[in-house]
Amino acid sequence: MEAMIGEIESLQSKLADENAGPDWGALQRLLVKAKVDPSTAAHIVIGRDLDALAKLIAELRDPSLADESSDGGADDEPEALPEVPDETLREAMKAFRKRLKLTKLDHESKLGRNPLTTGKPAEFESIIPPHQYPRAVWEALVQRGELEATGQGFYKLPTIRPQF
Repeated sequence: MEAMIGEIESLQSKLADENAGPDWGALQRLLVKAKVDPSTAAHIVIGRDLDALAKLIAELRDPSLADESSDGGADDEPEALPEVPDETLREAMKAFRKRLKLTKLDHESKLGRNPLTTGKPAEFESIIPPHQYPRAVWEALVQRGELEATGQGFYKLPTIRPQF
């Protein structure tokens, strides 16, 4: 186990680089081998959360830290999101809508066995947002009501409910 923690720590120093995509994949495989809770590992890898990774490494070295952090977590309020400029939020929404449109078009254009047929209408409504914006931007858009979080890093445009 100590050797695995050492490998995780060596990867941790490489993860601050923007081109560390393959290193995040290697980290996920190591976390699975280390028998880390899959949802915790996914949260760290998908969110590219270096602070949570550092906390996890400390908990792997000293399991008593995990017990202390889980006891007080139920009463804590959710963290306040950092202030995101309106211009960034507008650009992120534009990128989200474009990604959603292109993903649907790509899904619908798949051909079946018969070359004369077209694809079926896209039945999904949520996607993983573009990675060029951090998770805090997407969470800020959820708080503003411009997006809805559907879980596991997926977001969708809000459903419009008729008001009578």
